[in-house]
Amino acid sequence: MNLRRSLLVPALALLAACASDAIDTHPANPEIQRQIATIMQAVRNDSGASLYANLRRLVAYDVFAVDQVLVLAKDDNARLRSNALFVLAQIKDTEQASRMERIEDALRDGLDDPDSTVRYEAATGLASRGEWDVLPVLIDGLDNEDPGVRYRCHQQLLATTSQDFGFSVDDDLALRHASVSRWRDWYARWEKTSG
Repeated sequence: MNLRRSLLVPALALLAACASDAIDTHPANPEIQRQIATIMQAVRNDSGASLYANLRRLVAYDVFAVDQVLVLAKDDNARLRSNALFVLAQIKDTEQASRMERIEDALRDGLDDPDSTVRYEAATGLASRGEWDVLPVLIDGLDNEDPGVRYRCHQQLLATTSQDFGFSVDDDLALRHASVSRWRDWYARWEKTSG
């Protein structure tokens, strides 16, 4: 009986630590942070499928990865800032209000980034969190010369609004401009009725 009790107390303590809001004091946190640091180093050098896989691994670490990814969101390299915002936007834990506020702040800061890819990633992240004030940034992204940016912005607009104004990433310029104009007109109407 004493053996069972002596095993039960540490087990309960571990469960209590896991259930607490204090990620920093979680018993597994030091090892988890080392693993995240290794992934972060790989992200700095990866590209293609390997990069995407490592970004998804960071997302899987959820709130444990926030502090390190926030540092990456301020890196001098725009690609790394954009990747960091991609990861941060997918971390959603209502029990971690202060971390969620820091993520929101980082995404909002990304809207003012000098690099358009970072701005679009920030807007995509905020829109995925239900923030409609960023939709004009995504609508502007439909005019971007990079078809990948156009695609990503359009997909997020569809997911956020459930609206479709005939935009196709590969349409000729005149057709794309006409669709973008319909998006802008819709947003102006929506803003008047919702604001």
